[in-house]
Order: sequence, then structure tokens, then C-alpha cells
Amino acid sequence: MARRYGVNQSTISRSVQTALRLLGLEARKVQGEWALIGDTSFIDLERKVHQLWRWNEQQPLRLEAQHWSGPLLCVPPPAGWITGNFDFLDYQRPIELLRKGIIDAWVASYPDIPDDDDPEIASIRLNRMPMLLLVSTNHPLLELGEAMTMADIAGYPSMALPDGAFPKFQEIATQCGLWNTPSKQTRFKYQDWYGRMDSDDLVVAYGTPLSLQLLETTKVILPVQLPIEVGDALLLRRPFLRAPQTEALHRSLIDRLRPLAEANAEIQLLA
Repeated sequence: MARRYGVNQSTISRSVQTALRLLGLEARKVQGEWALIGDTSFIDLERKVHQLWRWNEQQPLRLEAQHWSGPLLCVPPPAGWITGNFDFLDYQRPIELLRKGIIDAWVASYPDIPDDDDPEIASIRLNRMPMLLLVSTNHPLLELGEAMTMADIAGYPSMALPDGAFPKFQEIATQCGLWNTPSKQTRFKYQDWYGRMDSDDLVVAYGTPLSLQLLETTKVILPVQLPIEVGDALLLRRPFLRAPQTEALHRSLIDRLRPLAEANAEIQLLA
């Protein structure tokens, strides 16, 4: 933040402490992330006003994404947007930031998006694709070949995700016997996520035709797929659904997805 605003970190810290005193709030780390303790009613209203100013005055808007869609679709940042860290490992925290007006748009992971009748958040589906199950090149499951079943796969540890991180996906995975090694990790770190996938020869990992491009080691796609359709979706608050900035961002994301879809028939664009 100090680098982004061209000031010293001490200046940022003093400004934060001054603002907290004025608002009667306390900043405290909860599960490794800063949280505001106290009555946030006033600052929540201020956030909505500030967000409206950003949209109406053509100011840079804040864009977040999952750890796989961010590097592929949001780098470099689309015109008029500032990107975040792409380190979310759950659905709840980014949707909270979106509802509060702290971020302006989020490239989320379908099916874990709000329902169509959500009164506050609108979604624009960008693509659909299969959820793949991946293993190392020497995994014992590969000896089964085409005779492999989901029950066989469920006998091995699956890639750890925090319990409740993606509830709709978790429900399907659990029904199939996966999601069997919950993690306490709350933020994405490449080495923790893909490093375990690389170092543990028995882990069954989740992947998509898009996320495969982020792997540094060779993985084998199992011949059994989870019975779920996944993809990416652009989420934002309903007042900004028809804004010119939203339409331009939508076009930019589709333009970046198009060559990826042309190179892989399993990626279907929804635009």
C-alpha cells in the first residue's frame, strides 16, 4: 500500500490509527487477516458513498479474482481497473467485500456464486468447463486405467480446502467421497497449494482446463469427472450491472478468454 500511494509505511500506519480513533474502531487480526472490531455502520455507509463516487467520476475501480482466473484474465489490469492479490481461498470473504462496496467486481468461481434472485449481487457467467481430477504421473490409481471409479478415487486424500470455502462445490465433492482432508489455510500461497500437489504423490487434486496452465509439473487427468459444471462468473453490485465500465470489463474478460477457449474445446464461452 505504501508503494502504491508513494508514501512511507509509517505514514500509512499513522493514518490508519487516526481513522480508527475517529470511527471508534479497532483493527485486529482474525485468522491471519485484519478485521474491524466495533460498530462498522458509519464506515459501511462511507464505503458505499466512496464506491458510488468511483463509478460516477470514472475513477479506478477495484477488481478481484480467484487465484487461477486472476493471473489468466486480469493481468495486466483491464483499462480503468486496479487488481488485488488474487489470494482468496473461499467464497465468503470476497462476497462480503463486494457487498460492502470495498471491491467493485469479482471474477468468481461458478457454481459458488449468489443465486439469481439475490437482491444485491448480480452475476454474468463467462464460461463453462468440466472439473477435472488430477494426479501425479506415478499415482497408483493410474494402474486401474478406464476401469477406475469414483469410489477408487475416494480412497485417496484429496486436495485440501478450508471447510465451507466453496459450499456448493463441497456438497458435490463430499457426496462423491472427496473433500476428505480439510485445510485451515485461508489465503492462497502458490507453494502451499501447488507445492503440496507436487510433493505428495498420493493426493488427488482438483483442476480445470484453465488452471492446468498454472501448474509447473506434469499432471495426469483421471478418466472420471466430478458431476458438476464449473466456470468463471463476473460478480458486482446490481446498481452497476449496466454501467459502461461493467460492459467494457465484460468485453475485456471475454476477449482474454477467447484464445484460451479456441485452444481447448472443453472451455465454452457464454457470450
